[in-house]
Amino acid sequence: MSIPAPSARAAVVGDVMSRQVLTVETSASLWEAWQVLFSSGRRHLVVLDGGRGVVGVLSDRNILVDVPATAEHLGRRKVADVMAQVPWVFVAPDDSPAHAADVMSANHVEAVPVLDDEGGLVGIVTEADIVRWVATPRT
Repeated sequence: MSIPAPSARAAVVGDVMSRQVLTVETSASLWEAWQVLFSSGRRHLVVLDGGRGVVGVLSDRNILVDVPATAEHLGRRKVADVMAQVPWVFVAPDDSPAHAADVMSANHVEAVPVLDDEGGLVGIVTEADIVRWVATPRT
């Protein structure tokens, strides 16, 4: 009789999320947000609102649909102007990646902030993170 080997721990969001998170305040202009995204090569910013903390995620697409997307126009518009159109959802580090994918799919978003038990920002999980997790062989 053989004893089965212990199974590997199931992956959690904390295993697949990006820990380095770029942030932007609701009061920043869309032009400022675009500059951060462009210079970093990233596609998502976690949005902060002063004393309230994390209030959502802004993607490059949220900015680009704000036509006309000229520097002058984007300089006059604030992150808060488009935040009302972006669903506010989040996941926890101990949630499953499948749950994060369900949350993103149900809310039609490409990324969600990852918050700890106290509501502190600890990461962001994106569609690319989920795809990388799915594509990684597990033993």
